[in-house]
Amino acid sequence: MKVPQLHVGAGTSLGPLSIFPVWTSAPGSLGISTGAHASVAVTELASGAQVSRLTVTNNGPNPALLLEGELLEGGQQHRTCARDVVLGTGETRDIDTFCVEAGRWEEGQSSHRRQARRAPLNVRAELTGAGSGRGSNRQDRIWERVNRFDNARGASATSSLLQHLDWFADDKEDRNRFDPADAPQPLEGQRGVVIGLGHQPLLLEVFGTSTLFRRHYRQLVEAVLLDLELLPPQALASGPMSGQRARDFAAQVQAMEFGMFDDGPAALEVRDHGSLRSRNVSRSAGRITAAGIAVALPQRRPQLAHLTGWNTQHPLMDMA
Repeated sequence: MKVPQLHVGAGTSLGPLSIFPVWTSAPGSLGISTGAHASVAVTELASGAQVSRLTVTNNGPNPALLLEGELLEGGQQHRTCARDVVLGTGETRDIDTFCVEAGRWEEGQSSHRRQARRAPLNVRAELTGAGSGRGSNRQDRIWERVNRFDNARGASATSSLLQHLDWFADDKEDRNRFDPADAPQPLEGQRGVVIGLGHQPLLLEVFGTSTLFRRHYRQLVEAVLLDLELLPPQALASGPMSGQRARDFAAQVQAMEFGMFDDGPAALEVRDHGSLRSRNVSRSAGRITAAGIAVALPQRRPQLAHLTGWNTQHPLMDMA
């Protein structure tokens, strides 16, 4: 199973941030709900709350897609999805999570909110193993990355990533920050983006359909702008990334091969959701690490519903 043909358009810059639209040659509708349009309930485990697990239930009429890095707010502490998840209609499953609020464990709080917000790239980098990976376990490294916002912006009482996102959204008087409203609007048929930070590509995120992309684009931009708060002044003053670098990076991601849907060496699992099946995929090649989820429908070839490719050599991946 391969990445579909990727087409990269002209970029737009917000200070050191460069955003390039991406189109693909993949087929159209997948019949999947996602983002705030997906009716997914999230609770602590009935058998007893665990930091690394939550229970999710799809109450909507269509299969639902949750993304790695999607924030699950509330409960005994805020969490983030560890990897992409597809849920069939009515399906309930326990999923892997990581904590993004080290200073709170509130007994008796079970229900979570879903606003389909995304973790900043500084935090998401650890989810696919694109971070430095030096010392400690992955949960500890995620807490360390959340703590960077405490150090840069002022401490949250519970070292809460969600608090920093809320503060950033409410800080209308800070004229030095970049406004999400200045980001480019999605274009007709657009299915993804290449994001450059400074003069280097950082990630490519692409979806199986334009609708899936649109459900997450605004939240992605808002999260990435929070990442800029961690950059030193010289990095903030850097110019935009060239279009050639964006195209070269997309070509490297496109060259990745994920094996057969039902039997490839990269297969983690295949799940049945009625008429739709899903399988998580991951692969590393050189400086690129990619992870996402593929789906298979009757009478159609399997295709990627979501994929994120990371440049593991970008300074943000290992920023102290």
